[in-house]
Amino acid sequence: MLQEKQCKRTILKSYKEYDTVNHLNNVNSFHNEIEKQYEIYRGVASKYMNRYNALFCIQREVQGMDAQEILVYVLKKLKYSIHYFFIRQIATDALFEVSF
Repeated sequence: MLQEKQCKRTILKSYKEYDTVNHLNNVNSFHNEIEKQYEIYRGVASKYMNRYNALFCIQREVQGMDAQEILVYVLKKLKYSIHYFFIRQIATDALFEVSF
């Protein structure tokens, strides 16, 4: 997966190789943030793990932005995501749950 996503991978053999980014405290802090986020959901089904991870990444990216900046960010992300549906699918597939 690291190669597929073109992520940088660093292997540290001892604490002597730590630097300001690759430090055990940073890893533990980030892991703690993820656990806190998942507590809100009261657990996460592994089937939907990718969706929760994507949501977590977006939340971290928009952290500290005001509402206008978040809107521009989300619209920019959605610009490349095109989904089509037919009007008849609204009723048959319950695409939009509407209660009166």
